[in-house]
Amino acid sequence: MTGIVARANSHGIDWEVGLERDLLLPGTTAKGSLTLLSRGVTQARGLLAALVATEQWQFDETTNDGRGHTSTHTVTKTEELQRLPVQLEGPLTLAEGERRVIAFEVPVPPLGPATLEATVSRLTWELEVKLDRPGEFDSAIVVPVRVLQPTALLRAGVVDVAEFALYESADSATDVARGSVEIEPMPICVGAAMHGNLTIETDGELDLQEVRLELRVKVKATVSSGRHEELTVWAAQLIGPGHFGGAKQVIPFEDDIPPTYLPTIELPHGRTDAAFHVVLARSWARDPHLVRDVSICSTTEI
Repeated sequence: MTGIVARANSHGIDWEVGLERDLLLPGTTAKGSLTLLSRGVTQARGLLAALVATEQWQFDETTNDGRGHTSTHTVTKTEELQRLPVQLEGPLTLAEGERRVIAFEVPVPPLGPATLEATVSRLTWELEVKLDRPGEFDSAIVVPVRVLQPTALLRAGVVDVAEFALYESADSATDVARGSVEIEPMPICVGAAMHGNLTIETDGELDLQEVRLELRVKVKATVSSGRHEELTVWAAQLIGPGHFGGAKQVIPFEDDIPPTYLPTIELPHGRTDAAFHVVLARSWARDPHLVRDVSICSTTEI
């Protein structure tokens, strides 16, 4: 992980915040240092830091104009989900031109929730540091951060997942093929390597454009008329065009998963569910899919 440095000017204070790492682990602390440079005499009741989680979700709303005409539009709601304040300093006075450096630690909640970067359901985190100034505007800096979804939380059952989403191997079948998909590690970790085996047999040989593997995430807002979307996190061609299938065969695969922040997560107003697709792509016909449930984490550190 790499560190991050953010700078801002707010109401006569030059701020610089340095964090040891740009991705935060639940149950640990966000460690860093803060530099304040006062452009004038500044008095404050205290210096406060907080990790703030904000949830966003979308739903469709239908309205009637009173003349029988209806229209539907998308509504986006936002709600502060968590705020974890820490007092870094008590009452303080900064002289004009004074520079002060302060080391700090802010706790990261043990259960997250993790950062989710989708559209219809979203969870963002920010580190907010501010001077609480009586009778004046507070001076502050806000630094976007990410909180990760660990393997341990998924395996502990913190998120309700599909029955076989935590199994390394699971069976699947279509009208023309049957088999199993084995994936390690499970949960799949974004930004890391994955490998596995496809065991498959078909009802005779199939004339295919390709056999394609896809990791998809369904995101939905779990409210009335909530919107939903399906995002492809990763895709790769396993076999090119030609005749495929017949007797049972085992085909290995491996690749790196892009660092997209779409973990398996459950929020007050949204959730995600992941699935691994084996697509038997055919010309001028419906593509059969072998599909198995999976789970996605964003770190294996804990």
